[in-house]
Amino acid sequence: AAHSYKALFSYYRPKILLGLTATPERMDGEDITTYFSGRITSELRLPEAIDRGMLAPFHYFGVTDPVDLSSLHWTRGGYQKSDLENVYVLSERIAKQRVAVILQSLERYVTNLNEVHGLAFCVSRKHAAFMAACFNAHGLPSRALSADTNEDDRRHAKDDLTTGKLRFLFVVDLYNEGVDIPAIDTVLFLRPTESLTI
Repeated sequence: AAHSYKALFSYYRPKILLGLTATPERMDGEDITTYFSGRITSELRLPEAIDRGMLAPFHYFGVTDPVDLSSLHWTRGGYQKSDLENVYVLSERIAKQRVAVILQSLERYVTNLNEVHGLAFCVSRKHAAFMAACFNAHGLPSRALSADTNEDDRRHAKDDLTTGKLRFLFVVDLYNEGVDIPAIDTVLFLRPTESLTI
């Protein structure tokens, strides 16, 4: 449903158009089947793909967030980033308590923190930088990245994660879809989301 695809579909008139997607349920409400006569010819869902050995199985651990978000404003399907940033970064006591819970959970669920290759999704650039600094202080080499980080720095950080020089990448507006970093064995969702895809 991206504008780049709409432009291609408007320009080209192929005899056969095959579409493949890992994200058929879209948060923007767009219907991607309109380009395919409203039909889905074949569908393979996550559990079946794992059962067939096409995707790696995973374990999902839900950890209770110690931060009370009930007083934050909910608008347009989500919390204000600035409100989340205030409690996750700027409210020092609350933010450090949350980091302690995250680190305790990692120690509990990750087999070996000295061998982990993690990707963590954050609320904002400040949140990513804060989390990376906290993990570095805890002896887990980490780096914060965003969509504004230049391509060379992103590539070096990805390489450093793969080789184990870094243990975690804390990202915002980056690696949300279509990312392939086979070394990653741990993913942290450090921000609320309503996205089925995420």
